[in-house]
Amino acid sequence: MPLLHLEKLELFLYIKSILPKLFLTLFQIFVICVMVEQSSKITLKEVPLFSELSVDDFRQITALSNLIKVKKNDFIFHEGDEFKGLFIVLKGSVKIYKISREGKEYILHFINPPNVFGDVPLFTGGDCPADVQALEDSILLFVPKNEFLNLLANNSKLSLKIMTGFAYRLKSLSVKAAELSLSEVINRLAGYLITEIEKSGTANMPEPHIKLSISIATLASYLGTISESISRAMKKLRDNKIIRIHGKTIFIEDFNKLKNLAR
Repeated sequence: MPLLHLEKLELFLYIKSILPKLFLTLFQIFVICVMVEQSSKITLKEVPLFSELSVDDFRQITALSNLIKVKKNDFIFHEGDEFKGLFIVLKGSVKIYKISREGKEYILHFINPPNVFGDVPLFTGGDCPADVQALEDSILLFVPKNEFLNLLANNSKLSLKIMTGFAYRLKSLSVKAAELSLSEVINRLAGYLITEIEKSGTANMPEPHIKLSISIATLASYLGTISESISRAMKKLRDNKIIRIHGKTIFIEDFNKLKNLAR
């Protein structure tokens, strides 16, 4: 099956809107096979919630889904909004956060392709539990709540697969919580850099690198610390010749040392 590029998204949206019945299958194949090229190739199969699904399962889900384009800084929803469905990030990135009574922002997650958000209220009920904002121009696949729940109610095998995927997602969140509570700031930062390097597809290059697309304050909030601590950790990594920084790009000079810090 040929792989289709995300750059052709507008064409598929247009085709789906004017000739939905004739081209619905083509649109479904596009969403199933969409490859997000951010130096590395990843598929919807890698979404923990959908990790157990077959191609036919994906066809059923995409048949009731819609593609949504959002601009940088746009809000997808706010805490307390009525929950309408879950989202899969196909391109771009979003942050999920909460605001304290004192007005401080606490970042819960960064969601990059091809990961899901908005899935917890699907199973627990209630309104949206946090704010979600686009960090850059993004493309999302929206799966409406009622249609998705009806699909699960009429397909026990699919329901079981989704439950298994949800268990994998909870496990990954538990691992992150443990890492935040047990590791020092420099270890968390090293782990973050390793994860982003692997996503970027530069891990096997002579000098792996990533472009930091978020502010130090945002990164600090995500890692459960403050900006000053992140800056000190960055300086220590530079002084030990583990990383070097040019503008917003972080180059890894000693990948093995960075990996050891991340353990």
